[in-house]
Amino acid sequence: MSDDKSKIPAKGTPQWKKNETIINNNPALKQARDISEGLDKPAHRYGSTHGGKGSAPRTDTNSQAWKDAYDQIDWTANRDAKKNYRVKINGKYVDE
Repeated sequence: MSDDKSKIPAKGTPQWKKNETIINNNPALKQARDISEGLDKPAHRYGSTHGGKGSAPRTDTNSQAWKDAYDQIDWTANRDAKKNYRVKINGKYVDE
């Protein structure tokens, strides 16, 4: 790659507009352009994500500690919370 700036289209020309459209649609190119222009922005400004979980299965769900803790869950607490649940239709409770 050469540093010949004579090949760079002048600002506002049709070729420059095409290049800007391509650059603005590609986060890696946008980041490279901004760095070359002296702008220092954090990576999250370029559409990158934190990664997320992905499709890999979680590794800790089959461990013995997880199975032991699952058996200790008090499922009656969730049933008691549902007893206080009431349905309201058109401003009136259904059970009234």
